[in-house]
Amino acid sequence: MRFLFVRSSTNTKIGPMPAVMASRDTCPSTCALRGAGCYAEHGPSAIHWNRVSSGDGGKTAVTFEQLLHLIRALPRKIRWRYGTAGDLPREDHQVLALASANQGREAIIFTHGRRYDLYRQAREQQFHINVSADSPAQADAILDAAPDMSVVTVLPHDTPHGKLRTPAGREIAVCPATFAKGVSCATCNLCSRPRPRGVIVGFPAHGARRKVISRRLAEQ
Repeated sequence: MRFLFVRSSTNTKIGPMPAVMASRDTCPSTCALRGAGCYAEHGPSAIHWNRVSSGDGGKTAVTFEQLLHLIRALPRKIRWRYGTAGDLPREDHQVLALASANQGREAIIFTHGRRYDLYRQAREQQFHINVSADSPAQADAILDAAPDMSVVTVLPHDTPHGKLRTPAGREIAVCPATFAKGVSCATCNLCSRPRPRGVIVGFPAHGARRKVISRRLAEQ
């Protein structure tokens, strides 16, 4: 397990904030996007992800303990992004170590995992974790099982940014960074804290395989 830490992302959707990429071995086998549209497997991100995942990260890749040190060194109250590719560590105690290192800061985190009790423990340390769904219907299933989770979902690439609902009628707010000029993770707090009324955040599919994802969603 290796990580790429950058002090200021150059990705326009993330904005100028610290960001962390985790190696491929952190991804759960249950993620439906593995080999089926994952944006990090193609395009510019894939170059860095492949290097970090293969262990060929050179001086830029860091160990988990080094990552914890870098997070503790971040200024208090700063907002940062975990998992621009990859997922949370596989071991529960490592996730809680991240939460402990983060205290006093605002992290934006997404996971395809389903360790709800662990995410509740992390939340007690102000480490807010969003559970990723692969469709609005799956978002409903997650919230039926764990109503207190913060949930995000992938949407077809051509989704309009008006009011949307899941099959069960839950509200979906399309990520503002996908359509609003000047908005990025660095300027938006929608995913960094619990959302009023349990609103689900929707991310239109993007990247080279976005149409593949859209076709899969249309078939559900």
